[in-house]
Amino acid sequence: MVKVSEFEFDDIVDRSDSSSMKWCFPASFLTPHQVRAEPIPMWLADMDFRSPSVVVEAIQGMVAKGVFGYSSVPASYFKAVADWQSRRFGWPVDEEWIVPVASVIAALKTLIHAFSRPGDSVLIQPPVYVHFHHDVLINGRQLAMAPLRFDGERYRFDPEAFERAIQADTKLFILCNPHNPTGNVWSPDELRAMGDICRRHGVLVISDEIHGDFVFGGGKRHTPFASLGDDYADNSVTCISASKTFNLAGLQCANIVVSDKGKRDEIKRTIERNMNAHVNMVGALATEAAYTSGDQWVDALVGKVAANHEYFRTEVNSRVDGIRVLDSDSLYLAWIDCRDLQLPPADLENFLLTKARVWFDRGPKFGKEGHGFMRANLACPRQTLDRAISQLTLALPRK
Repeated sequence: MVKVSEFEFDDIVDRSDSSSMKWCFPASFLTPHQVRAEPIPMWLADMDFRSPSVVVEAIQGMVAKGVFGYSSVPASYFKAVADWQSRRFGWPVDEEWIVPVASVIAALKTLIHAFSRPGDSVLIQPPVYVHFHHDVLINGRQLAMAPLRFDGERYRFDPEAFERAIQADTKLFILCNPHNPTGNVWSPDELRAMGDICRRHGVLVISDEIHGDFVFGGGKRHTPFASLGDDYADNSVTCISASKTFNLAGLQCANIVVSDKGKRDEIKRTIERNMNAHVNMVGALATEAAYTSGDQWVDALVGKVAANHEYFRTEVNSRVDGIRVLDSDSLYLAWIDCRDLQLPPADLENFLLTKARVWFDRGPKFGKEGHGFMRANLACPRQTLDRAISQLTLALPRK
């Protein structure tokens, strides 16, 4: 049972001695001058909230036994994953469709190997998650770009640009659903349009849905791509994980969901042939506990994230000139338009790190369309947001 106190997300958790990549190793990512400024870490996409007690207690029970030998994923794990998708999104998933893997990044690399060859191209929609770029290129494939259209307020799917970007050698489309970093929540009609174009051109859809639990925009809800119907499910593979939702990224557990047995068998062969992408058993245990008993906690968490978005956007946009926090319907990540500062990317990053003393994720990581933008992690207590807002107000021109 979730404890009532867990619905409060404003406790400060000291992560300075936790080996946190976000908090503990600034010298690995910043210059000495930037490190000395002690910027608030709001860059990497994990949360500064404790995981729910159902997860912590499940892990503690496993550790108390003191035995950490070879393990297999139990049947109860597959049921918990399938039930979560059905309960939260109305997507009936057969337990046989689920292939556990170490992470969504491991899943993406596995799928690129399984369903394309060196020299083939992979379609993406920048600005988009850095690993969509990196994992394609590092595996010897090429990028086919179908940028989202920015109208000054929102990013839009452009069907004509999307179809034009597909080449004869385009084998895969990596869909970010919801979209990171823009926070777009794709409508069923938009997803069908993407799926129909891909089917016409023989392009397999890989849908990364790791942020699917974080939809809060008015009237919006997450639509799993494969839930649109058999035609879409048969031409797609879905990647999901509890890691973002329950703050479990360090435990190495995710899932590939694919209804087509032939594709599923090829994925399993690729894992065995090329890499050790198997799930961590502590992560599997944590995931099962989270998906079994975490609904109330997630509902409260999403409410907190939505409130943080509204507060941060309203405060920053009303106080300062030069930057503008864009509206979003999902994610615990804010996309910030800094183009009015007219600074080159490196200068913009350095200004925010050393003058505003906030450590955001730099926009160019998400493609050239991210030049002049930054991404901020808002999954933190209100006190952290207030510090960031105060420091931005001191560093930037005031309204």
